[in-house]
Amino acid sequence: MLTTDQKEAILRRAGVAVPDFPSGPPRSKAQEPDARGNAAWSGKRSVSGSRRAAIGQWAATIDALYVEYVARRAAKSLRDAEEARQLSLLRLAGQRSGT
Repeated sequence: MLTTDQKEAILRRAGVAVPDFPSGPPRSKAQEPDARGNAAWSGKRSVSGSRRAAIGQWAATIDALYVEYVARRAAKSLRDAEEARQLSLLRLAGQRSGT
C-alpha cells in the first residue's frame, strides 16, 4: 500500500494540483507517514490538536485525489481496450468482405 507522501508525489508527477502539507515545523524522518499514510509522530513531541486535524484533512484530500486519479486512469484504459477491440473487429470484417 502506498503512503500518503507517495500518492502525493505520483499526483504531482501526473500534473494534478495537490495541496501543500500543512504549515508548521518541517517533517523529520521521525514524522514521516507510516505505511497507512498516518503521521508517525515521535513519542516525546506533542502536536496540537488543530495541527493534527489539518494533517488529517490534508491526508484525506490526497487520498481522495488519488482515488479519482486511479479511477480516471482505469476508465481510460477500459476505453482504449474497447476501441482496440472494435478496430480489430472492423479489420476482421474488412478482410472477410475483401476476400
